[in-house]
Amino acid sequence: MFNRKNRLLILLAGAGLGTLAGLGVILLLAVIDDRLHSPQELREALVRRGILLLGQLPLVRNLEGEEIDPILADANANYLPYYERLRSTLRLVGGSEKVKVVVVTSITGGEGKTATAYNLAIAAALAGRRTLLVEGDLRSPSKSEEIGVTPDPNSFREPLLYYGAKSKSIRLAPNIENLSILPSPGPQKQAAAIIESSELQLILKDSSGRFDLVIVDTPSLSSCNDALLLEELADGIILVTRPPITRSSLLSEATDQLTEAEVKILGAVINYVDITPTLNTAEPGLPPLIVPPTRGQTETEEVKVEV
Repeated sequence: MFNRKNRLLILLAGAGLGTLAGLGVILLLAVIDDRLHSPQELREALVRRGILLLGQLPLVRNLEGEEIDPILADANANYLPYYERLRSTLRLVGGSEKVKVVVVTSITGGEGKTATAYNLAIAAALAGRRTLLVEGDLRSPSKSEEIGVTPDPNSFREPLLYYGAKSKSIRLAPNIENLSILPSPGPQKQAAAIIESSELQLILKDSSGRFDLVIVDTPSLSSCNDALLLEELADGIILVTRPPITRSSLLSEATDQLTEAEVKILGAVINYVDITPTLNTAEPGLPPLIVPPTRGQTETEEVKVEV
């Protein structure tokens, strides 16, 4: 028969084991879920890996509260200053070596690399630089119609012929001066082979001499090696990250992979950041963000920045 002292010891031991079990579960969850949940966590992770932070870009929601990837449509878009700041920072990063061809990629899907590439290209064009945006993600549909550029309907079936006719494949953006687009032919089964083809390689080499800046949007690093194949013709690569999508383990793997391949990492951007305090204090004159109308819309949508 247990006395009172024994019962107390059992209760204390049980409480201790319960606490240890709880801590074990917390540690296990921390190991399993290694997402970087805040911009601060991402900044610290980038610093630990020696990656320069090029800038932070705003999270935008529509009136329904849904997160969206807005693509700039005109010079009056009031979130343009954030991409203009990224453009000017990128120009300074090159130093004496002029950065002309830039690959934009992400660690994994959903981090907003395509919208970042588009908006950076538009910001550069609006700043007076002859800019070419190359849709180098041959595993996804083209986004070029969002700025009024219709892809060649035959390019999906004959991508090599499409890239071989550079005078026809590169299109001028109708409403954005200085901007040209090389639309993707759409999802391709042999995407890597097309990227390595002489047709696409030649058009990229030629474009670096014709344009002030060439921005190449590519698939994420965790999905395929297309970004590495295209980076061989570039001056460096920009990594797009996003809390809480970016994972610490994948970020480490990606940076190790890039380092081993001797890829020049120009820096990283943190996407979908709540920059409301910046709007209210440092830049009090900025109005609410406005999403440009897409096809089928008759009015612009007012959106708020949330981080």
